[in-house]
Amino acid sequence: MKKILLSLIVLGVLAAGYGYYLYNKPVEGAEHKKADVTVTSGQLVSDYEADETKANETYLGKVVEVSGKVAQVTTEEGKTKIHLESESPMSLVICEMEHPEGSETVKPGDEIKIKGQCTGYLSDVILVGSSIMK
Repeated sequence: MKKILLSLIVLGVLAAGYGYYLYNKPVEGAEHKKADVTVTSGQLVSDYEADETKANETYLGKVVEVSGKVAQVTTEEGKTKIHLESESPMSLVICEMEHPEGSETVKPGDEIKIKGQCTGYLSDVILVGSSIMK
């Protein structure tokens, strides 16, 4: 009985350790991935506003290369975010940068290309793991 109990404890500890590893595993950025879709920031927002379900089929979970004009650059909770303008007055494309390097020189009004993974639309289109394209 003691062997069974000891085996269950060891398996429980191993499972908890593996779960902790997966939970804290960093998200792989899009920097070295090939873009699945290339689009302008205006078109990306427009597609989501027109038909969110269809836009999700096209963009959600995919690596998207988006070009557009920088509206603002912010830092929230230690993460640099570059906001790209769209034709919609209520929506932007928010690109959460994987690394802040290179984003220090970006300023509002700059034309830029950014590649990141699309996580969906919440009044703004969100890209995570983003990096600036040279």
